[in-house]
This record gives sequence, structure tokens and C-alpha cells, in this order.
Amino acid sequence: MKTKISVILLFISLALLIIYGADVMFAQSTSPDGKSGFLQMDHAIRGGVFGAGAVILSIIAFAISLKERSTLVAVLLFINGGLIIVGMVGLAAQDGASESSTLYGTTGLGVLLVALGVVKVFITRKK
Repeated sequence: MKTKISVILLFISLALLIIYGADVMFAQSTSPDGKSGFLQMDHAIRGGVFGAGAVILSIIAFAISLKERSTLVAVLLFINGGLIIVGMVGLAAQDGASESSTLYGTTGLGVLLVALGVVKVFITRKK
């Protein structure tokens, strides 16, 4: 049961990240300031709701399934963390914003999710 809840939370997290990424791409392709996506939210609010929400849900999912065996939970953590990292690298490459604290912090959160996926792999192997 705990694994099912974790998987559901991770899929919700993945959906949030996909919506967030699609909105950012839409905003950058349609508006000169890159801030008006189809969600019609300020970029800070969009990041807080969709980005932070996805990270928080992923961490909660990891915690819930901590002692459970689940390769799917590990894979979804890798995917969610990877999406965040790829998104930030893409943003840095496009904007040339390689010195942004938001960029480093958000990339760090992606690395954290990948690290949790690695921990989950080791937990799953041990049992």
C-alpha cells in the first residue's frame, strides 16, 4: 500500500514537472519576456507551485516508501530529478544565466531527487 501511494505521488510530481516545462517552453516561444505561458502565472509563482510542489511530493513519496522494495519508485525519482536537471541546463544554455542562485538551487534539488533514487536502489537491493 505504501508503495502504491508513493508511485501515485511520483506520477503526480511528474505531471507537475511536465506541465511546468511545457508552460515555460510555451512562454518562451510566444511572449517576448518569456513570462506569460498558458497558465497565466508569474514565473516565480509557477516555479513555486509546480516545481517546488513536484520536489516536495517526490521527497514525501521517498519517505513513505523508505522501507519498501520498489524499483518503480527509484526509476520515477531518477526521471523527476533528471527532468529538473535537464530543464535547468536547458534554461542556462538558452538564457546564458550560468551564475544564477536559482539555477544552482533548482539543479541541486534535481540532484537530490536523483540521489534519493540511488538510495532507493540500494534499499531495494538489500531486501
